[in-house]
Amino acid sequence: MFDRNRWLVCEHEEKNVRSLSKELSTSPLCAKLLINRGYAEPSAAKAFMAKSDSFLYNPYLLKDIKLATKRIRRAIEEDEKITIYGDYDVDGVTSVSILYMYLKEHGADVDYYIPTRESEGYGLNAAAFRMIKEKGTTLIITVDTGITAIEEVEYAREIGLDVIITDHHQCRPELPKCIAVVNPKRPDCEYPFKELSGVGVIFKVICALELDFVNCGEYNLFTVKDMCKRYIDLVTIGTIADVMPLYDENRIMVYMGLGMLSATRNIGVRALFRAVGIDPAKKITSSVIGYTVAPRINAAGRIGDAARAVQLFLATSPQVADVIADELCAINRERQQTENLIFTEAIQQVEREHDLENESVLVLASDHWHQGVIGIVASKITEQYGKPSILISFEKVGGDFGKGSARSIKGLNMVEALAHCEHLLSKYGGHELAAGLSVERGNLAEFCKTLNEYAKVKLSSPDCVPKTQVEAEISEEEISMETVEEIAKLEPYGAKNPEPIFVLRDATIMELVPLSQGKHSRMILRKNDLDISAICFGYNLQNEGFVLHDRVDVLCTLNINEFRGSKTIQLIVRDIDFSEWSWNELQEIEEEFEEMRRGELSCDNEDIPTRAEFTSIYKLLLDISYQRGKQISIMKFLAPIPYISYLKVRIALEVFAEAELIELKKVNFATYYIKRLEAKEKKDLTATPLMKTLLQK
Repeated sequence: MFDRNRWLVCEHEEKNVRSLSKELSTSPLCAKLLINRGYAEPSAAKAFMAKSDSFLYNPYLLKDIKLATKRIRRAIEEDEKITIYGDYDVDGVTSVSILYMYLKEHGADVDYYIPTRESEGYGLNAAAFRMIKEKGTTLIITVDTGITAIEEVEYAREIGLDVIITDHHQCRPELPKCIAVVNPKRPDCEYPFKELSGVGVIFKVICALELDFVNCGEYNLFTVKDMCKRYIDLVTIGTIADVMPLYDENRIMVYMGLGMLSATRNIGVRALFRAVGIDPAKKITSSVIGYTVAPRINAAGRIGDAARAVQLFLATSPQVADVIADELCAINRERQQTENLIFTEAIQQVEREHDLENESVLVLASDHWHQGVIGIVASKITEQYGKPSILISFEKVGGDFGKGSARSIKGLNMVEALAHCEHLLSKYGGHELAAGLSVERGNLAEFCKTLNEYAKVKLSSPDCVPKTQVEAEISEEEISMETVEEIAKLEPYGAKNPEPIFVLRDATIMELVPLSQGKHSRMILRKNDLDISAICFGYNLQNEGFVLHDRVDVLCTLNINEFRGSKTIQLIVRDIDFSEWSWNELQEIEEEFEEMRRGELSCDNEDIPTRAEFTSIYKLLLDISYQRGKQISIMKFLAPIPYISYLKVRIALEVFAEAELIELKKVNFATYYIKRLEAKEKKDLTATPLMKTLLQK
């Protein structure tokens, strides 16, 4: 909040907007949204809006897929035992589920294996292969994992196991030597869409198998669409949960899947919907899946047994499914408690031990953090500080090996950054913005140093400021049901196709009410003749310095609020700042302060902080600043002490800095970096240069 430099408002050539709007018979606002997504050409924009099933590509275009289907068919026909080896996240669980269901339908002798996060960690491992071999398996099919497991796959071959790798993670120069490696990210793969999820890849494999069975290996769109009817619900859940970009083929599959989820035949999905209170009669969106359904499935693999989630999707009894769904909800509540505890400890570690001014990547470690939750916390740390972060949990107190989860920001490819440090790591892999790693305790300090040196070169300081992409300014005339219905054609929203965020300029707060014991805020905003309801989640705006009749700019999404059969427009506020008019007033005060400091303008006695006011401001500093430093808005200072003016707070901060009680650096207008210093002796504030100047008559 209070930093409009975080808002990146897209600029548009008006002639391009008018042209596309006319060609598509759509509003200029919708045309801007299409241009922002790269669809400036009418034909591309029409295809995007139409969500054509022509984007369901031929699975045979995937490298090695015919080798994979040939070996799988042989295993089915010769009654070999097949083991599906999956990952423990939602993408992996849904991948295991659809492949298991398909192979069972075709009479295969098949089981599945998902490693435990806590004891085995991510990926393939030799011990698991030995156990699988002892149970009589001859063919392993990996889903959502295995692309970097060169040594493990070689070991499998040595003990007589055939392996088919299906994965979607980034490849290394050398691929595992096995029967087939199906991954659209292979450099030699000509598949037209590279961003499939793990469950998307395995869906393509079973589509190819079905084409082999019913179409003699010839591509047929109707066969693929029939497969969508059977499996696209789970493909959709896995794709959304893995935060895959929702354009091209992913967009079509998720669009189809969201439409089918309300009437899904999967007993487990229906049970989970009941457990979390989702009404299938209402519209199911990607947000509902991503924020309500996926965390409960993920929780099983994070702090429980991921196989439990597979059992949910394979359930044939509603009663059994209900029991498992309730169990997953209980595990998720436990996960939330654990996550909150780790997040609090991580924040304390950052503020206590890290130099936010000079560190490009925050590397945090503990001997007792739950490895299943540190990835979520890393995401929250990155969001909080606008920096890449890595959270590492060592196996036990004093243990030698730690497993870590990394999250990055635009400008730093985390996999490439880890590759730069690979001589210090036992294992690593993942995506550009999210990765995993293993490191020895003895290498941790050198790893932090090497990683930060690399990141400092790659990241300029603007990269470390969280940015919000704002699609367009919106007028009061555009805030309408018609607008909401029109932009809904851009759904489903997700990565690379975000829900549109708009900026409404210079609205006046007419009503401001805290909700849920001050956790959230509700407002009525007035823009000219329009009064608009707005909800701000996660912020008590009164505590942030906002009061009635403030003129503000808000970043918001447009939402339809349904209550007792009535529909109204409601803004969901993503960020809020004082309007340019309000900032101009404060700018005048800042200019007055500078003139007073230079002795060019006399200061009235009532504008100089009293001893009691200096004390109040300093006590507040002790509450909200840290010895490691923190960015603080002066406007936030004013919320708990509304009787003290902006000018007095500004004077007090400068006096504290001159008295060496704090370190003060201006970040941008009205926001300062404040670091509390240890006072070695009692300070006479009236002896500071600024106070001497102000007290001169």
